[in-house]
Amino acid sequence: MKLKIASIGLVLLLTTGGLALFSFSLGCTEQEEAPAEPAENAIVEPTIVEPVENTTPELESVSVENMTGIEWQWTSFQNFDTPEYQMMVPDPENYTLAFFPDGTYHIKADCNNGSGNYTLEGNNLTLGSASITRMACGPYSMDGEYMSLLQGVGSAALEEEQLVLYPGIEGDKMFFTNGGEAEQ
Repeated sequence: MKLKIASIGLVLLLTTGGLALFSFSLGCTEQEEAPAEPAENAIVEPTIVEPVENTTPELESVSVENMTGIEWQWTSFQNFDTPEYQMMVPDPENYTLAFFPDGTYHIKADCNNGSGNYTLEGNNLTLGSASITRMACGPYSMDGEYMSLLQGVGSAALEEEQLVLYPGIEGDKMFFTNGGEAEQ
């Protein structure tokens, strides 16, 4: 009798498990229908795409007059490959750049300071090599990144009262805010 009850229980258990498995698998195998592909000789109407409004802000041209005499503080960096990601600089007052009318610039890269010459023709900006101190500023310093980016600067613009430098040709951007009057 015990064997018969155990056998019936086992059959019920297997049947219930099988039904549950079957029901579960039906829910997991639902797939969306793929859109029908047109026949080879079918006429396909082109899709009309509405023009998208350009949301890129108008860049002001930069000149020696509106760029010099200001201590520009590096606030952020935007990579062309991931424009939605903007790296913020933790201490902008430690990463400054000041241009002067005589064609020289002064740089502060955390615990290092230096200067060099620059040329500005239209929006094309070239920063000459800087004579700069080479102290180790610590593991959390961004002095190496800052100096590396500045070496590749090829152009500049003003955007919403910020100085924007473009290192390289890929569209990366360095953003600087006005930190007050620069001392030479």
